[in-house]
Amino acid sequence: MEEKRTVTFRDVAKSYFSQTRVDCRYTISSHHSWCSHDWIGLFKVGWLTVNDYYTFAWALAPEGYQTGTDANCSVAFHCMFIFEI
Repeated sequence: MEEKRTVTFRDVAKSYFSQTRVDCRYTISSHHSWCSHDWIGLFKVGWLTVNDYYTFAWALAPEGYQTGTDANCSVAFHCMFIFEI
């Protein structure tokens, strides 16, 4: 059985530079179940565990979100480092 993707990231660059703002845009599908522990993280290249993140932000349901619908979301990070995807 094919697993349904519930989060799709959009406009992902190959690398990001220090001292820049990174806007992380993503779509949550109608199959996603929101949880108070949902978060978006920026990870080191070659990461092995969820503890290998540089930084993270809580992924809150957007204002006016209705269960069972797709939602376009974004979170902004201010990068103090250089990293590649």
